Formats: sequence, C-alpha cells, structure tokens
Amino acid sequence: MLNSFDNYIFDLDGTLVNSSKEVLSCFKKAFIAAGYPVDESRFTSDVIGPPLRQIIALLAPELKDENIISSIIKNFRAIYDYDENDISVLYDGIYDFILDLKKGGKKLFIATFKPKIPTMRLIEKFFPDIFDDIYTIDKFGKQITKEDMIKDIISKYTLDKSKTVMIGDAASDVIAGKNAGVTAVGVLWGYGLDKTQLIQNADFSVSEVEKLKCLKLNYQII
Repeated sequence: MLNSFDNYIFDLDGTLVNSSKEVLSCFKKAFIAAGYPVDESRFTSDVIGPPLRQIIALLAPELKDENIISSIIKNFRAIYDYDENDISVLYDGIYDFILDLKKGGKKLFIATFKPKIPTMRLIEKFFPDIFDDIYTIDKFGKQITKEDMIKDIISKYTLDKSKTVMIGDAASDVIAGKNAGVTAVGVLWGYGLDKTQLIQNADFSVSEVEKLKCLKLNYQII
C-alpha cells in the first residue's frame, strides 16, 4: 500500500491542483495583448502541463515568430504570476490526503514545470507549511527536467528509492520517476483525455483520490 512509502513526490498541476481554467484564461489574455489571434478550439485543458513554449506551440502551432512568442510568454507571466483572483481549485479529497500523509510523518515534495512565483502562490494558498521542499522549473536559475528534480530531491534528502514514489497525471511524470529509480504512480484525473501512455508507463494507476489511499500494489489500475 502507499502507506509503505516514506517519501512522496507530487506533480502540481493536474495532480493536486486544477488550474486549467485559470491558465487558459491568462493565455487568452496574453495572446490578445500580443496582438495574436486566439483559436478557441485549441484552448483546452489537454495543452496544459508542459513548459510555456510547448504550450504556446500547442495553442498556435503555426506561430514561428520569436518576437511574438516572447511577447506572449512575457504577457502570460505578468498576468498569471500575480493574479489575485486565481480560480484554480484542488481536486476533491486531495487536501485531506496530503494532510494525512503529513500527520503520518511522511516526507512530501513538489516537482513541477511551473516557475517559482506562481507555484509558491498556489502552495501558500492551498498547502501552507506542508511540503518539505518544492522544485520548480527555475529552481536553479535554469530550466531543469522533472527527472533532474526527482534525482536532486533523492540526493539532497538521502532518500531510500525503494521507499519513494512519484505521483503525477502525465506520462512524462511517471517516466521521470521510473528513470530516477522510484515507484511511479499515474493518476487518471488531471489534464489530457488520452491516458494510454500514462497507464503504459506507470507502475500503478489510480482513477480517484480515495484509491490512492488504499493502493494495492498487485494491480495495475484500480
């Protein structure tokens, strides 16, 4: 069961926090501010999760002008990073699950592709004083992969890999976890409709938060 693990590394967006409406709203504003047309059909939660440039490529695959791309990124950060009316929400049951782990003496970490400023805004709003450390894509002043984050967490805190689990909603989360030598659990909520790659690459997959609490390790999907 998950209780057999001592260390938990979580993705943030799509795993703990549903920020899809907030992120998409801010991207629309960023595109408009840059004078670039918005194709409403592409603004779906499927695009959320990767770094900003990859999201922009999904929202506007025909856009190649680096000046416009840079302008959209700058606009998005200015709008999103300090949004006092953030409409992001926690997934049902997540807060109680995280709090139970904390009370049980587990070590808890975040590994996210979000930059530090918006990440800490969400952490302070939803999970104050809960996580032992938070790794963002810009934690070391340059972009790092999720695998790098996990490996650095393991090294810094001298974690036993056999007692460590990575939990995320994207195939890239579980692949990073497995490459770093820890158990990888995929959650079937979050972003993206096609979870095939997530299921294929995860050690175990769960469909709802309640099932995280009683994960049976002899089943692939529960």
